[in-house]
Amino acid sequence: MSDTVSANQTEHSTHKHKTSSSRVLRTFTYVLTPFLILVVLCSAVVLVLYKPFREYKPYIDLAFGGASMEVRNLRTLNKYRDDDAPDQVKEISVDVNGTQETHTIVYPYYGDRYATLNCEAAGMKDIPVYSGTATDVLEYGAGWYNGSVYIGRPGNVVIAGHNHTFFYNLPKCEIGDIVTLETSYCKCTYIVNERVVFHEKDYKYVYPTEDDRLTMYTCWNNGKLGMSEYRLAYICKLENIEWKEEVDKDE
Repeated sequence: MSDTVSANQTEHSTHKHKTSSSRVLRTFTYVLTPFLILVVLCSAVVLVLYKPFREYKPYIDLAFGGASMEVRNLRTLNKYRDDDAPDQVKEISVDVNGTQETHTIVYPYYGDRYATLNCEAAGMKDIPVYSGTATDVLEYGAGWYNGSVYIGRPGNVVIAGHNHTFFYNLPKCEIGDIVTLETSYCKCTYIVNERVVFHEKDYKYVYPTEDDRLTMYTCWNNGKLGMSEYRLAYICKLENIEWKEEVDKDE
């Protein structure tokens, strides 16, 4: 009799344990399954939307302040040189209509605020130009390519900018538009002379030239924003240089 009772108790205990385990398993399954389904769906959505997001990210940055259009001074943030580094001010000889004149020029350090660019006809107003074309420099404005000549010197001055920030309006330039580039020591006036589209590995438009020109370029996606292997460039002919008698070191 006692053996029968003991067997019944053992069977009841085993059945109760199995019931509890099944209940926990069902509860765990009911909770976990929807979560796993949600994770899978979210992952699928992310994969589907990743490419369109990359394509339209520049528009989002432009609309929600990815980069400010206001003029900023990178000098206080310049990691490429010490704040107490001396200004590179030098006297140069300039040929003005066959006459040699002496003027002052300030050579910028990499990352320094160098100039201000304007093309009012295209809506490009007071665009800050910094020395260098590194990614962090171009966050603050357009960048003067260090492989080109210094502003005001004979040859090809090359300036680059992102098409979703400071050079957003560059495609609006037209032949004949006036472009000014002003530094602390001179103001150069150019006339837009040519529009070209070239591959990023085609360097002929950034090479030195015998004529005095300004080349402005940005990424080109047939009107869309964002990175591209092609570049849109405007080549501008130098019309005039106004030299300043006193160098403004706060420029």
